[in-house]
Amino acid sequence: YVVLIDDALAMELGADIHGAVSDVFVHADGFKKSIPGPGAGNYITMTKAVASAVAILGLEAVRTRSFVQAHGSSTPQNRVTESLILDKVATCFGISDWPVAAVKAYVGHPLAPASGDQLMSSLGTFHHGIIPGIKTIDRVADDVNAARLRISNKDIVEPAGSRDVCFLNSKGFGGNNATAAVFSPQVVERMLKRRYGDDAFAKYAKRRERTRKQAAAYDNSASQGDLQ
Repeated sequence: YVVLIDDALAMELGADIHGAVSDVFVHADGFKKSIPGPGAGNYITMTKAVASAVAILGLEAVRTRSFVQAHGSSTPQNRVTESLILDKVATCFGISDWPVAAVKAYVGHPLAPASGDQLMSSLGTFHHGIIPGIKTIDRVADDVNAARLRISNKDIVEPAGSRDVCFLNSKGFGGNNATAAVFSPQVVERMLKRRYGDDAFAKYAKRRERTRKQAAAYDNSASQGDLQ
């Protein structure tokens, strides 16, 4: 599960912040089309999400410090249409080597919360610096539009904090399409310092340290089988 709370409450509680959702864009194309013919809605949601991140973080951060969690259904139709969307959006913003992950390669397609799986995986990337490779493929298919995409079947391992923003993409094949921009905890810290000031942030950091100690103690206890 994911707990989404107001930034002021997070400061007050000393919550350990793993990321922040800046925007979610949804577009319904209207009637439901078949899988081979998705509508324009996902082009709109992806472009709006990237533009919103550019407005907040700047173009260079998005070009060099972002990655994508693709809808990644891995069907012959979807790999062509979704990769075309991502490649065209990358072209618009001058992105040349956009890492693309697809957590469905590991967990399949949940009945509803595919984007929830994407979010949990992306928070892990922010924390550990690992963008999971798509290991269910030997190579990228020839019909995938990947000129500006970095689709790897091996993990991309970087220092933690290397990525500022992830775009979670849900592709509705002509129905509801949605894309969310999620910021890293490092970005959130900078925002909190600007909004509340260094003194308030220092007090928050002390409260957060207590939270982290409690979480570590619980994790250690649970890992040893003490579930009281």
